[in-house]
Amino acid sequence: MISETFYLDHNLESIDPMVQLLVRTAENSLRQDVLGRFGICTSEALTNLVLHAKNCAPDAEMQIKLSETEIAVFLEVYDPEGADPFDLRKYATDLSEIDVMAEGGRGLGLIMACADHVAYGRVDNKYRLGLTFNKADKLG
Repeated sequence: MISETFYLDHNLESIDPMVQLLVRTAENSLRQDVLGRFGICTSEALTNLVLHAKNCAPDAEMQIKLSETEIAVFLEVYDPEGADPFDLRKYATDLSEIDVMAEGGRGLGLIMACADHVAYGRVDNKYRLGLTFNKADKLG
């Protein structure tokens, strides 16, 4: 069972290696199609946080927790200290409403479409994005 904590530097160069590490850590717990959705959500969530977290120190670390139960894998991404709260559920655009030629604007919608459950709120005096990936159809 997975139960690990990771720390990500607040820069773009740190994102891909962290996404690869998280995917490798979850790969034995999720079916391949769910693992693909997990990778997309992880990349989008970390990239959005690095690019758009407001009012945090440039060298602030982000805490990431990865855990699992018998029914799901949970990814928790904590905002860096000092960052303004940002509940992506309020700002995500449905993917069907995005201009196919637009250069951006898909990230939040992708997270909402790819995770089985998305939560955001205060946990232990920090703001946390919680993403759930169900294992119900996992082949055994």
